Amino acid sequence: MQNRNVLISDAGIAGTALAHWLRHHGFRPTVVERASVLREGGYKIDIRGAALDVVSRAGVLDTVRAQRTDVQGGSIVNAAGKRVATLDGDTFGGRAGHDAEILRGDLNRILYDLTVDGADGVEYLFGASIASATETADGIEVELDGGERRVFDLVVGADGLHSNTRALAFGPEERFIRDLGYYVSIYSVPNHLDLDRWELTYVSPCARP
Repeated sequence: MQNRNVLISDAGIAGTALAHWLRHHGFRPTVVERASVLREGGYKIDIRGAALDVVSRAGVLDTVRAQRTDVQGGSIVNAAGKRVATLDGDTFGGRAGHDAEILRGDLNRILYDLTVDGADGVEYLFGASIASATETADGIEVELDGGERRVFDLVVGADGLHSNTRALAFGPEERFIRDLGYYVSIYSVPNHLDLDRWELTYVSPCARP
C-alpha cells in the first residue's frame, strides 16, 4: 500500500476521527498534539445526518448516545433577563429522530479511546507540534518543535481554523482569510442560574472591537 505512514496535526475531533479510519484501512497514522494531554473542553456538537452513519459504522453510536447532553429545553431572554420565548430541547436544538447532542470533549475522548485500543493503536505525540515540513524524494521530512525529525508519506493538517500546518505549507493566514466580523467565546462558569439541562440565549448586536 502506498503512502501508509501518515502524520496528522492535532488530536481534535477531525484528527482522532481520521486516525481511526486510516488505521481501520491499514494505514499507520501518527498524531501530533501541542497540548500535553488530550484537550477535553469545548462546546456541544450535534451528531446528525451523515454523522450518525459515521459513528454507527465506527461502533460508538451507543456510547455517544449514552453521553448525550439530554438538554430538556431552552429559552430566549431579553436584555433584562426576562424569558420571551421557550422551546423544548429538540426544537431549540433543531434535533430530530436519532440525533444526539454531545459535548465536544466527551466525543473527543470517545474517538481517542477508539484509536488507542489494541496493540496496534495509533501513536500520539503530545506536547509537540510541527516546526517545519519539507517534501523530499523519500516523502515529507517533518521537524517537530523539540528537534526530532521523522519522514512521513503524507501530512494532514487537522488543526483548525488557524492551522499551523496550513501556514507552513502556504504561508501566513493573513494572505487567505477574510474577516466576517464574527466572534465566538465558549467557556465554563459556575451554575449560578441554577439551570438543569436548560439553555438560556440572549442575542444582541454589538459594536465591532
